[in-house]
Formats: sequence, C-alpha cells, structure tokens
Amino acid sequence: MKPWGSMKLNIYGESHSEYIGLTMEVPKGIILDDAVISHDLNRRRAGALGTTPRIEDDLPHYISGVTKGVTNGNTLEARFYNRNIRPADYDAMHTIPRPSHCDYPAYVKFGSIPTGGGRFSGRMTLPLVFAGAIARQILSRHGIAVGGHYLTIGSGSDTPFDPLNTTHEQLNALRNADFPVITPAARADMQDVLSSLNGDSVGGCIELCALGLPVGLGGELWDGLESRISSLMYAIPGVKAVEFGAGSAFASMHGSQANDGLRILNGRITLQSNNSGGIQSGMANGAPIIVRVSFRPTPSIALPQHSVDLAAMENTDIAIQGRHDGCIALRGLAAAEAALLLGILDAFMEEA
Repeated sequence: MKPWGSMKLNIYGESHSEYIGLTMEVPKGIILDDAVISHDLNRRRAGALGTTPRIEDDLPHYISGVTKGVTNGNTLEARFYNRNIRPADYDAMHTIPRPSHCDYPAYVKFGSIPTGGGRFSGRMTLPLVFAGAIARQILSRHGIAVGGHYLTIGSGSDTPFDPLNTTHEQLNALRNADFPVITPAARADMQDVLSSLNGDSVGGCIELCALGLPVGLGGELWDGLESRISSLMYAIPGVKAVEFGAGSAFASMHGSQANDGLRILNGRITLQSNNSGGIQSGMANGAPIIVRVSFRPTPSIALPQHSVDLAAMENTDIAIQGRHDGCIALRGLAAAEAALLLGILDAFMEEA
C-alpha cells in the first residue's frame, strides 16, 4: 500500500493476524504523552452499548523511532497485538460473501474472502487513531484543537456545533465525555435506538470541529484541506459521505444565502457566517473547521440476508455470526477525529 501524506503514514496487518501496526515519519524531539495516546485509544475501544463485544488491550508496542518516550527522528513504528481473535466465526463464509462487505470484490481481486474483513476491517482504524493522537500533541503546540460529537444515531439527533462560536472548552468537554453529545437529551434518544436493534444495525453521522488553524493553511486541488482530510476520512471503513460547512445544502442555496460575508471587528477580519465550514478554495479562512461524516449501518447483521455461494455458484441466504458493532459511528468518532488531525498536520508539515 502506498504511504499517505508528508508523514508517509502506512498501516499494516489484518483484523485476525498476529498484530497490526503502522509506520510514520515524525519530527525529532516530540514527547509522546501516554495519557493523551491512551485517552484517544480508549475512546475507540469496544464494550459500550452498540459496540462489538470483542475487547483487545490496544496497547502500542514501539518497534522504532522512540527513545525513552521521545521521538528520535527515525521512522516511528508501533504494533498492536491481536489477542482476542476468533477466526472460526468465519469458517462458514469462505465462499459466501457478506452483503455490502469487501468480500465479493476481494474474492474477485485476490482470490479469497479475507477473514473478518482482513485489511478492510474496522480493526485497522486502531493504528489510525494512534497516529491521530500523535498529531494531536504536535498540533496542540500551535494552538489547534479538534473535537466532535454524535450528530445523529439513527433517528436520534443532537444540536449541531455553532459554526462561528464553538470553543476550545466545548471541544475538550466532548473529548472527555463517555457519550459525546451537546444536548443531554440526545443521549437518551440515541441509546433508545441502540437498545432496539435486535440483530440489526443502524447508521450515524458525527460532526467534527477544528479550531486555531492559521488563515491560508492548505492549498489548491489535491493539496487543499478538503482533499487531504477527505482522503483519510474515506479510508475509514463504513464512511460514505463527508461534508464541509453547509455541504449538500449548498445545492439548494442562492449565492446571496451561501456566501460568508466579511467585516472588521475590533481591528480584526471576521466572518458573518460559516457556510464554507472554515475552508475556502482549499485553504483555512480563520473560521472553525466544521466537518460532518456519515457512516453506513454495519453490514454484519444477524438477520437473514441474500447472498451466493461463489464455489457452487448457487443462491443462498446468510445470517452473520460473530462480534460486530451495532453502529459504526460510535467508535468511528475517534477514527474520524484522527483523520481530521492528520489531514491538518499533513498541511502543516508540507508548509514547514
């Protein structure tokens, strides 16, 4: 797989292999705060309502690039060992593709269905979250903060971020919440949805905000902030839509409604609205970065679904066993935050 970005991020391993891991280029002298890393990794861990019962320790084992907790300038490599694997859960599906999974195209391209999704599994977001935790520490030195919340889980919905007045304190509070929502009542509504799945799954949308980006950070075409961030978001299994600012609502607006006017307030340039989501022509404009990421329902469900037996070339039905998230968005929040952090850091490293 081709490494991503200026940090040359590469993620390797498979869902049911001995370990998964990553390599990335990190500047020398970065003190790795174990508390920050552990906190972000724990936000991705399973065990809560609506998540898989597969529990792993998710502890990073440094192979290179770190000396006594400080990056030494060499390529950073970290591994996470898979201790709680059950490949037998997939024995009956070696030739029966799970609907809407990677199974059928992977069978055609590689000759077999990867156990538990292999490299396409949500398990592979663990190294991504780890990389994002490192990016968080680097960016915090520049006053940049990233946070998010569950905007919708099925029919349950939360209050969106204020596109101009979201604060560092609010982002920090959401990052430390066990169920990050802005409006307390939204938690009960969303958990009611999760409690009633009965073998089915549900989709969700998360909303992210980044504060403190300098005006002009980014660039044109594929160097733009939206391009960098989106390419990483779509690497997260289950992500099917990414919107910045007003997003798809722009399609029904007039320019007089959509444009973000500028004024001078107390000697500074300010924006009157933030429909652009903090990014114009691929560059930060000084307003908060607002991103919404939509996750499809988990395709692994216990209800009967139509499939085929690729060996026998016969129609068949499948009810998927094993351990799966009822809603990918729950743990996907930590992964999407990591993608946003890494997209911003990529622009910083390129312009440094």
